Amino acid sequence: MPHPTPSPKPYRIRTVKRLLALCFLLSLALGKTYLIPIQGEIDPALAVFVEQALARAEREGASGVVLLIDTPGGRVDAAIRISDRILQTPLPTLAVVQNAFSAGALIALSCRQIAMLPGSEIGAALPVVALPLQQPQAADQKIISALKGKFRAVAEARGRPVELAEAMVDPQVEIPGLSAKGEPLTLSADKAVELKVADFKAGSLSEALRQAGYSLETERLEPGPRVQVARFLTSSTVAGLLLALGLLLLLLELFTPGFGVMGTLGLAFLALYFAGGWLAGLSGAFELVLFFLGVALLLAEAFLFPGFGIAGALGVGSILASVYFTFGENALMVIAIAVIALGLGLLVVFRFLPRTRPARALVLESTISEHATGDEVEVGAIGVALTDLRPGGVARFGNKRIDVVANRGFLPKGTTLRVVEVRGPTVVVEALEE
Repeated sequence: MPHPTPSPKPYRIRTVKRLLALCFLLSLALGKTYLIPIQGEIDPALAVFVEQALARAEREGASGVVLLIDTPGGRVDAAIRISDRILQTPLPTLAVVQNAFSAGALIALSCRQIAMLPGSEIGAALPVVALPLQQPQAADQKIISALKGKFRAVAEARGRPVELAEAMVDPQVEIPGLSAKGEPLTLSADKAVELKVADFKAGSLSEALRQAGYSLETERLEPGPRVQVARFLTSSTVAGLLLALGLLLLLLELFTPGFGVMGTLGLAFLALYFAGGWLAGLSGAFELVLFFLGVALLLAEAFLFPGFGIAGALGVGSILASVYFTFGENALMVIAIAVIALGLGLLVVFRFLPRTRPARALVLESTISEHATGDEVEVGAIGVALTDLRPGGVARFGNKRIDVVANRGFLPKGTTLRVVEVRGPTVVVEALEE
């Protein structure tokens, strides 16, 4: 006859229950681990998101913060902003690296611990300058030196190899057996751990949390709609196109009667351009005032002071300054894209669009048709405006149609004109007093 299975002793059951309760209480004491993804291009909008996420983690008593890093790099100023905020937080921070190139390497080095996932790499932080239609070029030596100093300071603060951190930025720092002179240092997961740049390897996020001693109760924080919209609008390509389209449509509005669709769309594109900077915390009232001051100066140059002079130069300078203050190191890229797009847009409008029927209803075709040249009219000649002068337009002098520019403001069609100046092909006219 088989012996009955003995029942568990009561004290063992109580011990297990106490252990489970203790584990539960410990998990409550530890609090949650907050996960912050650092993915895609590093930009100012992402910096705003990381600052907000860290503030929330501190406010809600998180046990630690994990940054999930998978980035090819991005803007140096945004990376420095994120790095400084990570260094300031009193919470334990862990970087779990899939790939941390360029600006991403600085963010990873700023964390107290670094875990490398299988196949991950870290480094290649040489700052570069990129322009449309060109290969990226290494930045000026002053910029390289400044960023190398930042990497050095972060490595010292976190007790990591300073020379290796500097070699990630400066290709002139040679590490025998690791990087040749002229190439920034990049480390595989194994090498990063071996050389103490990273703390350990982990097969997964959960394994990294266990090895680092973090609570497994996690909450992933994601960028909200505001940050996502800001990241889209402040990308160099989108910002440059918005700026170009806004200016192009406002220029075309000058050649159409009244204020209509093109002017409204132009203002809408410019509003989106500034909205992106405002949402990302890049621009405020100062940049907005600076930009529209530039536009006002260009309009004054066009309507009040024909020809390109001081007002026009100040207007262009004011617009460029507003872009620089908004986009910092990316301003050159934004301006280059805007100039290329604006040039192509003007080429299309004045070369091809006038031949289409819809364009004839929007743009005064007579302003772009062939006319007599300025050397066929003399100062003092009397004529009549065939189109509105905004300030450019067409006038008739005898049996000749000539492109003219009003010396002051807007002159309506039919105004009697007198030539006051001829500068090469430019014929400047004024309204003849009755």
